[in-house]
Amino acid sequence: MKYMLGIALAAAAAAPLVCAGAEWHREATQQRLDAECDAAREQRLVPERARLVDECVREKFRDTRAECEHFYWDYGAKSGGRAPLYFDLPECVRAFAYRENWQP
Repeated sequence: MKYMLGIALAAAAAAPLVCAGAEWHREATQQRLDAECDAAREQRLVPERARLVDECVREKFRDTRAECEHFYWDYGAKSGGRAPLYFDLPECVRAFAYRENWQP
């Protein structure tokens, strides 16, 4: 009987450690998936942002290149009434699905 009680107490004491380990693993996986999404989005956004800055300079929408770069620095992000761009990429879909489907 004492042996069974000892096993039960040991299991109860270890349970939070297992849960903490699972939570740490889940968070690390989510961070990795989010980073992959961010990298994929940036790969798409950088050339578009550069094109917009070049057009801004060429058409003189702003006085300097620095002002054009500042104006478009957040292109692709959720801003004002605009939706963020490229969250439909496979990397982002995976990150979102992992976040939504994980159950503690």
